[in-house]
Amino acid sequence: NVILFTTDQHRGDYLGIAGHPLMETPNLDAWANHGLYFPNAYTEIPSTTGARRVLHMGKGSYHCGAIGYLGAEWDEKQSIAWMMAQAGYHCINVGWRNMNPRRKLYGYHNVICHDLRKGEDDYMDWLEQQVGPEAMERGHGSDANGWIGRPWHLEERLHPTVWTVDVALDQIAKRDPTKPFFIWVSHLRPHSPYDPPQFYWDMYINEDIPEPPIGDWCEEYRDIELRPDRTAWAGELTPAQTRRCRAGYMGCISHIDYEMGRL
Repeated sequence: NVILFTTDQHRGDYLGIAGHPLMETPNLDAWANHGLYFPNAYTEIPSTTGARRVLHMGKGSYHCGAIGYLGAEWDEKQSIAWMMAQAGYHCINVGWRNMNPRRKLYGYHNVICHDLRKGEDDYMDWLEQQVGPEAMERGHGSDANGWIGRPWHLEERLHPTVWTVDVALDQIAKRDPTKPFFIWVSHLRPHSPYDPPQFYWDMYINEDIPEPPIGDWCEEYRDIELRPDRTAWAGELTPAQTRRCRAGYMGCISHIDYEMGRL
């Protein structure tokens, strides 16, 4: 059986095994200690959609037509899921996909996705059933491309990170018992919104978080004033805003670690 586990916008140095002085990632650290750890690995392309296509096609971004969010149509028969299915695996995809078309199977037998679009998002449909028609994943005011950090506003069991692992466990239990399984468990976090449940927020909000390395090239954007836009890609944040953003980001990583330990 094969589990492919991915996170989104996860810095490689934000792991305990990477030497981060504060990060609590005991499960990921244990996997690395008992397997192989590649500290010098880096993504072919920094944007989500392109990186996922490279991962699934096994080709560089230029050769699979992915140089960003747009690009050539995916060749389904060259995808990892298609090849695993041909080899006799029951292929399952759970969580954050960011593929186009969103509901296309791309070789998977089962797809249960969280893709941030009502009507095409199984998580949002489930959340509405749990909470009611007013349910909103981002009802706390943070955004999927924003910098606001704050605790999750609903019960912890309703967080998409928890839902993703719950669904993965359910799918594994209900798989075809005559075949090995290949499951891609994909988390949107620690991509914004930086909204871990309260327990994981409290892990870091009062810690002395080390200052990040900042390159000289950032200076040319320092005078760009984009606030109060909460999705601004540049601009000056106050120390308090930055602390909340980073504490939320770190909390999301530890939350994922604990949930993956449950899986």
